[in-house]
Amino acid sequence: MHVDQLTDFAWTFDVVHPDPDRRRAAIERERGYQQEWARHHAWVRMVRQRTAEGGGGYPMRLLAEYDQVHAAMRDAYGRMFAAPIWHYLSGGVALEELAPFTRHAVLYLRWETEYPDEWAALGKSWAAKRHVLRTLAALGPTPETHGDLLGLVDAALRREHRCEDLGYVKVARVLHGPSVRMIIDWAEEDLDGLVRLRAGYLRSALDHPAAPVTPASWRAWLRG
Repeated sequence: MHVDQLTDFAWTFDVVHPDPDRRRAAIERERGYQQEWARHHAWVRMVRQRTAEGGGGYPMRLLAEYDQVHAAMRDAYGRMFAAPIWHYLSGGVALEELAPFTRHAVLYLRWETEYPDEWAALGKSWAAKRHVLRTLAALGPTPETHGDLLGLVDAALRREHRCEDLGYVKVARVLHGPSVRMIIDWAEEDLDGLVRLRAGYLRSALDHPAAPVTPASWRAWLRG
């Protein structure tokens, strides 16, 4: 995917738009792409099953249609909400070329944070969330995404724990240190004791940047 193609994905940011009609339109657009891909994929699976039962090899009458369906699958996949995100996660591209795609990776996290029910209905993947967080921690923020990432770290500290939220600790390590510590200071004054504990663990992770960030290290920190 080339950076010029990102203009075709401006609609994806409507999934976090405050106007419910804008969000609904974006969601329906994404649902349409997913359903189109699923229809073609179901046809391919059916043909594969029948040809396997018949001894293998595609009948000549199906070869052209098979190629057309595969092309249609690629086209639908290439228009989906996740297409710029998978490009960002794919690696093998110079960092400066990936930078414009960072907004879409962060958008995926914003969608889960701001509209979790809508995200769960159409975009939910804990593996994808884990991969996005790891890649953001490895590559760092861009000037356009730094503020959003600070807000996401703060939200992860204060909400009920969600799967893969521990990855935000690693992301926090690559953000502006004083800004993160200000978030920690505020969280450590929260009335919720669990929020204060999370803030303390994040402070420890910043103070010891080489220390592992894992469920085991979180439990060990709690015991200490």
